[in-house]
Amino acid sequence: MSAVWRAADSSWQRNISVFVWTIPLLLGPLLTLGDGWQAAFNLALIVVIAGCALVIGLLASPQGTDLRPYLAFSTMLGACFAGATHANVEWLGTWILIANAAPVVLRGRWLALAGAVVVPLSGWAAWRVEPHEGSRVWTEVFVVLLALLASTAFTRLLETVDELRRTRAELARVAVAEERERFSRDLHDLLGHTLSVMVVKAQAVRRLVATDPDAAAEHAADIERVGRTALLDVRQAVDAMRAPSLPEELLGARDALEAAGIRATIDVGDADLPEDTGAVLAWALREGITNVLRHSGADSCSIEVTRRGDRTELVVVDNGVGTPTRPAEGTSVRAGGLDGLRDRLRAAGGQVQTSSTGTGFRLVASVPSRVGARP
Repeated sequence: MSAVWRAADSSWQRNISVFVWTIPLLLGPLLTLGDGWQAAFNLALIVVIAGCALVIGLLASPQGTDLRPYLAFSTMLGACFAGATHANVEWLGTWILIANAAPVVLRGRWLALAGAVVVPLSGWAAWRVEPHEGSRVWTEVFVVLLALLASTAFTRLLETVDELRRTRAELARVAVAEERERFSRDLHDLLGHTLSVMVVKAQAVRRLVATDPDAAAEHAADIERVGRTALLDVRQAVDAMRAPSLPEELLGARDALEAAGIRATIDVGDADLPEDTGAVLAWALREGITNVLRHSGADSCSIEVTRRGDRTELVVVDNGVGTPTRPAEGTSVRAGGLDGLRDRLRAAGGQVQTSSTGTGFRLVASVPSRVGARP
């Protein structure tokens, strides 16, 4: 029973035309039942038609997976035909109810077939009631056909509105999921690099504090500066996610690499990049340097930015351990990273390629020289 009421809750608005016209169209036959056995027979037909209309109104759905509405429609059609064989003119309205119910239950060729059956039968019923009234026949045929077309249009309109509502809800859900993924990726890219720099400098402080206090103090001051920058980045991330600047990232990369004892070679040539292109490559540089600091074990790293035709490439090469190993199966994989970088560059029309050089690791990020907008 609960399943029936759940189905009813989702279907009654679409099938409202069946509910609205059931009582008015059955009122005439109900008030002219006749006498004796005919009255009992007509009343039974009215009860059957009303029950079938209730089943159709509650259970019929666009998916059409429930067979009960089809059975109810067939029974309703049989009851109307039975009433038309011996009843009066008041029964002609039941054919309009059939015309209203058909589009609710049927689709496509089956609806066309039902129309081809119901409309002529309604005309036959009118002729049987008043054989010498041709106008009555044509009026009945016209009204039933009009009801069939109107109900079809009304039902399909409600289905379209419902589909648009579901589509809008799904688009909103997808947009929220994509925004969460973007924010997670951006937050990783913002803080992963910064925290790696702080760790490297903290290690340098620990190494130098006993032998070179001035250098250790300088690195400690850098930790404070980087920490303040990280706080600012977080605030800006919460507000609107600040796009990084490639020149700033290059300076930060050199500083971080040297603090870690990694010799840095940077060559940007005469690459004068638009801000949007530089921002995309800055994310790639940040991820590449973060991986060098965390995973490579290298003692040298080269960074090169070159323009090749209508594309700009960033190449980061180190002489460390080579391709980073993936986490073992069943362990969690952090958000962002190279996978997040690939998604970011793909959205900007670019791509990321990584490979082992035999003596280290190579990352190549390529984007159009003008990406049009920050991803």
